[in-house]
Amino acid sequence: MRQTVFVVMACAAVTVIAAARDLPLPEVPDSLRDPRQRAEYVIDRYWDAMDWRDTVLTRDDRFMEQCAADFYAVAQHTDSVTASAAVKKMLDGASADPEAYRRIAEISQVYLFEPESPVADDELFLAVADRLMADRRLGEADMLRLADAHRAAVLNRVGRRASDFEFVGRDGLRSSLYDAVKTNSRTIVMFYDPDCHDCMDFERHLADAGLKDTGVIMISPYGEQDGLWARHAATMPAEWIVGLPVDEEFEDEEIYDLRAIPTVLLLDREATVIAKNLTLYNIDKVL
Repeated sequence: MRQTVFVVMACAAVTVIAAARDLPLPEVPDSLRDPRQRAEYVIDRYWDAMDWRDTVLTRDDRFMEQCAADFYAVAQHTDSVTASAAVKKMLDGASADPEAYRRIAEISQVYLFEPESPVADDELFLAVADRLMADRRLGEADMLRLADAHRAAVLNRVGRRASDFEFVGRDGLRSSLYDAVKTNSRTIVMFYDPDCHDCMDFERHLADAGLKDTGVIMISPYGEQDGLWARHAATMPAEWIVGLPVDEEFEDEEIYDLRAIPTVLLLDREATVIAKNLTLYNIDKVL
């Protein structure tokens, strides 16, 4: 009995040590002083010290999640070609163990695709998803979930023109997104719910921000809701455009990915997406 307890305690101790361990990072040469070059050097060699056959590490969710979060945080400071190459290198290493591969794929989707993640990034997610879908090493259920997320992430990508739609403003006039954004050099487009506390926090932040040369378009995709929308719309700044989509089935048309509410984008006057999935934590930096 004592021997069994000792073995259990020893295994637990190993797990704790693994969870507390950091993956050794490559030492960047002093000759590389440009931040982007340093990030590119690190991201290319980030997983070099990882033993993907070490099941103590690859089954330690805390360790793997921290490694993935740090990896993607660095990747965001590189270009798409460098990031894609680093992702391929990571997945090639993880393929040494099917379960390690599945775990890093799952963690990558959660950290890059879910809006609440501190390193959420649709472009990076698409780089990972494209690689995973090409490899076809995941099971059928995982592939279906990945394909659904991929379809959502490709909607209204940064650098491309956002999907147009018509809406009726609180003044009763009908307009379209493409016409509405022409007024300003940049426009914040926010899909919101008038009964959403996070949306209200975002609204207050925008109202207090003193935006210059940046318009605001507020769209509620959920309809009137027994007068709630009109009452709430009347409280917003007069210079904002506040409206309801003309098409009552707007939610289901899949022209916008509303995986989280609020969903916030920044467009230029041609409706090209400058940034998407903005949050209270990053919008000031983006603006």
